[in-house]
Amino acid sequence: MSILQHISETDRLLIQQELLDFLPDEIYDIHAHPFHPAHYGNEAYPWLGTRDVLDCAAHQRYLKRYMGDRLIHGLYFAGPHLTAARDDLNNWVYEEVSQNGTPKSLALKLIAPEDDREQARRELQEGKFIGFKVYHIYAGRPDTMQASVTEYVPEWMWEILHEFSGILLLHIVRDGAMDDKDNQQELRRLCLQYPNAKVILAHVARSFNYRNGRAGLSFLQDLDNVWIDTSAVTESESFKAALQALGPRRILWGSDFPVSEMRGRCVTTGNYFFWLHPEVLDPALKAPTTSEMTLIGIESLLCLKEACLDMGLTRADIEDIFLNNSLRLLNVHLLKKAAGDVAPTAYAAGPRRWRETKTQIPGGTGLLSKRAEMYDVDTWPAFFERANGAYVWDLDGRRYIDFAGGVGAVLLGYADPHVVAAVRRRIEMGSYCTLVNPQEKELADRLLQLHPWAGKVQFARGGGEAMTVAVRLARAATGKSGVIFCGYHGWHDWYLAANLGEAAALDGHLLPGLEPKGVPRELKGTAATFRYNDLQSLDKALQQMEGKLAAIVMEPVRSQWPADGFLQAVQERCRKAGAVFIIDEITSGLRFGFPGALSRLGVEPDVVVYAKAMSNGFPFGAVVGKDWVLQEAVSSFVSSSYWTDGVGTAAALAVLDKMEREGVAEAVWSKGETLVCRLQEIAARYPRCRVKVSGMPAAPVLAFDLGKEATNAKRLYVRKMQQRGILVSSIFYVMAAHTAAHFEQLYTHFDATLAEIQALIDQGALQAEVGAGEALSGFARLT
Repeated sequence: MSILQHISETDRLLIQQELLDFLPDEIYDIHAHPFHPAHYGNEAYPWLGTRDVLDCAAHQRYLKRYMGDRLIHGLYFAGPHLTAARDDLNNWVYEEVSQNGTPKSLALKLIAPEDDREQARRELQEGKFIGFKVYHIYAGRPDTMQASVTEYVPEWMWEILHEFSGILLLHIVRDGAMDDKDNQQELRRLCLQYPNAKVILAHVARSFNYRNGRAGLSFLQDLDNVWIDTSAVTESESFKAALQALGPRRILWGSDFPVSEMRGRCVTTGNYFFWLHPEVLDPALKAPTTSEMTLIGIESLLCLKEACLDMGLTRADIEDIFLNNSLRLLNVHLLKKAAGDVAPTAYAAGPRRWRETKTQIPGGTGLLSKRAEMYDVDTWPAFFERANGAYVWDLDGRRYIDFAGGVGAVLLGYADPHVVAAVRRRIEMGSYCTLVNPQEKELADRLLQLHPWAGKVQFARGGGEAMTVAVRLARAATGKSGVIFCGYHGWHDWYLAANLGEAAALDGHLLPGLEPKGVPRELKGTAATFRYNDLQSLDKALQQMEGKLAAIVMEPVRSQWPADGFLQAVQERCRKAGAVFIIDEITSGLRFGFPGALSRLGVEPDVVVYAKAMSNGFPFGAVVGKDWVLQEAVSSFVSSSYWTDGVGTAAALAVLDKMEREGVAEAVWSKGETLVCRLQEIAARYPRCRVKVSGMPAAPVLAFDLGKEATNAKRLYVRKMQQRGILVSSIFYVMAAHTAAHFEQLYTHFDATLAEIQALIDQGALQAEVGAGEALSGFARLT
């Protein structure tokens, strides 16, 4: 192996065809080793094939051969070697970067456990270096490739890095890399104990073997002070594993210069990896085509490009990897270098974009329950960059544990791998064409097995439209138009018609907060309401609909259990009136039982409707019902192109498979029971907050019984929990992805938040603390 002074015609072709259009105009190389032979023994780095000085100018010159005439900044640090005179070498790197690096270029100190810790601390304090470059060869053991992290990064280094928000460029070792339990345990302990230390795990956390990356990178997901760099990795699968586990915001491009300027690549073989380069080939080998290899730097860029394309990354994502992520990570040090002082980082991307979006999209978004005004408009992050498991990352890159659960639409957890794999398969094979997706038949079979009383199914792509389909079919089957309902069932005209008052003005609202503007007044009298567990209100509504009742629509359960015989009485009255009994399991489906809450209640409807958790975040809805109702979908025109799209269908099949195989409904219910008890126990410590916790275990409801101050208390509760890294609302939507550790964090922060709110109540300062931002309280339900 040797550093190459010239590139081949094959290299030039690759550069022209594959790289130049892929790379941004400005780049930050987070992993560059300048080299000065005067500070190493003669036996150091024979594979370089040169004793020339490789300084900042050489770094620029070599990389621009295949990256084009771009602005390239660097984070520079000396290459480790046992013969290196580290003090002299570090001083040379510092002087070189200061005098010849770009204004945004910075330096790390090459350091070993035996080095002077006071000197190291002073050099970070003064800004000479912004952190440390460590290496396993300084571990002080015979087999350094099996060294634990603290053998070459002792605690005193972590303490200094934590004190100055320093950067640690860490090349982990051990055969399993991030799939090694010792590495996992040590990194978790150290990163949590020293959260201000910023850790860059070199070489995609040493995923030269991509299987190590696939198995271990997800372990880093909740370590917010860890990034990975791409340096010298030549496996597309390693980059894809990193993107899947961490997203594009925590990946930093690095070259590993001057290694990048040699020919070859590292290949995965079994549980290990092997560096393949021209010098290892038998000179007698006669390859059937050619044995020519390109530069490691080119090969790594090609693999990264392939991963970006396969993962569907945007141009902005790619610019993040090559530049913006490094600038964000190094921001404090760049500011200090430029001005000698540090301005606090402002986190306002979400609220700022929310204000802008409201001028373009009515209400800011298509779902009322996602509007920032429903939470705390001044601080609510509003937009997410990424969601995985129980975590959400906002536009500023901050991570939260989410207990709002996608407003109830996600039960397994965000980006559940089982569901994502099923959807990816369907997308890659085509999700829509002239012919029918065969998975529709598979899903119909599955749903009819789960509902033996039913005969047919109809698919949609959302809960509201699925409910509208069910009501249309009920009207078609009965020849009548009247609908009586309890609870919330969507935004369509059949539902909002209940709010058409007796007077000419839009008054007499039966559902406060929902105006029937735009609903034809001719629909007046086609909808009536009743209250849950209140047969008297049902009988009154039946009298209103005498002779014209098509359907009774209700949720089987939401925040309270049905009184003895209540559901059976509703069903009996419905059938006596010759109407269709429609059960809405859009929220309760899968969350309150498998396949829904009806499995706990022993009632057989004529139609049941599912959405939300049925597809775990993908658009989908299903109407399951008896033949005499569902067959009307043929004679009453019910048809839509994207009801036949394959994404929602594939997701629903995967969800049902995982729910049944892993007993998810029972597990979530059990978690919720513990959650309710703990919330009530904590709330009891702060009686003046007047917190009430009620509802079903899988979706308990929290409310402040404070009259006019309730909205202010809720806003402060949401704000303070968010500041502590927890997203909450009035309902806790429990997900399978929530772990015991997540719940413990919730309880700790809930306790601290209520303590602060009670203190404000005692001071009469709730309004002053919350501010004057707009707040929405939603609408009243009839359950």
